[in-house]
Amino acid sequence: MTEFKPEALTVLVILLPGFLAARLEQRLTVKGDRTEFDKTVDALLYSFLIYVLYSSFTKSFPFDIRDTITAQGHEYTIITNVALLAGLASIGVVLAILKSYLVNRDVFGKVFRKLRISQKTWRDSTWGDVFHTYGEAVQVQLTDGRSIMGWLKHYSDDPVEGCIFLERAAWVAADDALIEIDGPGILLSKASEISSISFLNWKPTQTPGLFKDILS
Repeated sequence: MTEFKPEALTVLVILLPGFLAARLEQRLTVKGDRTEFDKTVDALLYSFLIYVLYSSFTKSFPFDIRDTITAQGHEYTIITNVALLAGLASIGVVLAILKSYLVNRDVFGKVFRKLRISQKTWRDSTWGDVFHTYGEAVQVQLTDGRSIMGWLKHYSDDPVEGCIFLERAAWVAADDALIEIDGPGILLSKASEISSISFLNWKPTQTPGLFKDILS
C-alpha cells in the first residue's frame, strides 16, 4: 500500500480552496474540452489569487507549517483552524462567482473589443454567444421543411449536441396557421436536424397568450 506522506497532505490542504473555486466556476460557466492539466492550472491560479487576497487583507498567512525532527526525519504539520479555512473557502467562492458572472456576461470581451485588442468573446462558442444575447420568441426551421415557434426555455451548452427546449410551442402550417402543442413544450434534439433559428420580436407589455396575439 502506498504511503501517504504528511507533506502531500499539507500541499493538498493548501490547494483545496483553489480547487473548490475552479470546480465551482466549471459548474457556472460553459467551457469546451479541457484536459486535466488545464483544470489543475486553473485551480493553482485560483489558489494563488486566494492567498494573495487573504494576505493583503489580514497581513498574515492562514497556515503555520511546523517542522518536527523525528527519528524518521522531518515531519510537517499544518497549524490552522476552521475559521481560517472557512475564510479561504469564502474567498474562493466569491472569486469563482465573480469570474463566472464576468465571463457569462462577456464583460472582458467587451472591454478588449472596445480597445481593439481582440475581436473574440469570452464565451466558448457562437452558439453560446447568441443564446446568451437573445431569447424569448423563436422560430425554428428544420431540414425537412417543418417549422415550429416557441419560447426559448433551455438549450444545450455544447453546440454539437444542439438541443433546445421550447415552451408554449406551436407548429407552423403551410398556410402560416399555428397548431399549438398541447403540453408544456417540445424538446428538439440533434436528431431533429435544425437548419436555422430565427429570433422574433414580441410585445412584452401584452398578456402572454397565443403567438398570434403577441408576435409583432
